[in-house]
Amino acid sequence: MPGHHPELTAVADSIALNGPGVGVLDLAQHALDFYTIRYSDYPPRVLASEVARCRSLLIDHSTVSTDMRRVVGWLSALLGNLAHHTGDAPGAFVHLGAASRAGVRVGEPRLTGWALGAQSMAAMAQDRPAEALELAEQAAEYADTPLRRAQTTAWCRLRPLAALGDWGRLDESVAASQLHMDAADREEGGRFGFDRAEFHLHLGEALLGRDPAAAGRHAETSAGLKRAGSPGWAAATAVLARAHAAARDSRSATVLGVGVLESVPSGALRATTRGRLRQLATDLHGQPGAEDLRAALRDEG
Repeated sequence: MPGHHPELTAVADSIALNGPGVGVLDLAQHALDFYTIRYSDYPPRVLASEVARCRSLLIDHSTVSTDMRRVVGWLSALLGNLAHHTGDAPGAFVHLGAASRAGVRVGEPRLTGWALGAQSMAAMAQDRPAEALELAEQAAEYADTPLRRAQTTAWCRLRPLAALGDWGRLDESVAASQLHMDAADREEGGRFGFDRAEFHLHLGEALLGRDPAAAGRHAETSAGLKRAGSPGWAAATAVLARAHAAARDSRSATVLGVGVLESVPSGALRATTRGRLRQLATDLHGQPGAEDLRAALRDEG
């Protein structure tokens, strides 16, 4: 519940206490920065409630200020990503579509590109790889730095190409994403940034059906760059478990999968990681340990 996180609820409370007038834009920007940096510290549904409350307090201000429309656009992008992480596909497309259009209106290409990339991820989660790839190509038009090109390529292109069995383009995109990542002069933290942990996560997931050993190495690298129990660690560990399953090491796969469920509180487990674990259970069908994982998933809800 939001009340269990007073430092979180206090952010929108301060926006409400300030009211209209001087200083609201600065407060809005600070609120956006807080939500962006602390995104992984709160259960997705709890954070979504607070981001939505904050955005509702700022919407009226956005009608008279381009800068406020920019902040509201980024808050919409956060809400879209939170909807994706809670398994709400329609909500994700609504909020991310609003964010993308806001980026065009206020001249913020980074917002438009990020929102299109996130829409690509949401489409892939709905098993629509052709649509995901089309959105990835649109997002790539706004990728204006090596880091953003690495993000767009790894984030949105690799899994659709793997799902479509387009191995030639997948190999080209893996190589291109590595070149872009190596050319980046720095990583960026926060929800709208990109780092090597996320880079290796997406490479690992894309390679599961092509090269399980390489997928496992990328996933292990990703998990090692994240704090144990964090959302990024959970996602990478679930991919690592799937790599073990592909190698017919059902015991290691089961231990890792159950370990994710034991390490992450139920309300904090993202729908995307839950989906990976369900796929792991499918991967393990007929292998020892599969029922243990399915039972753990049923208990998790």
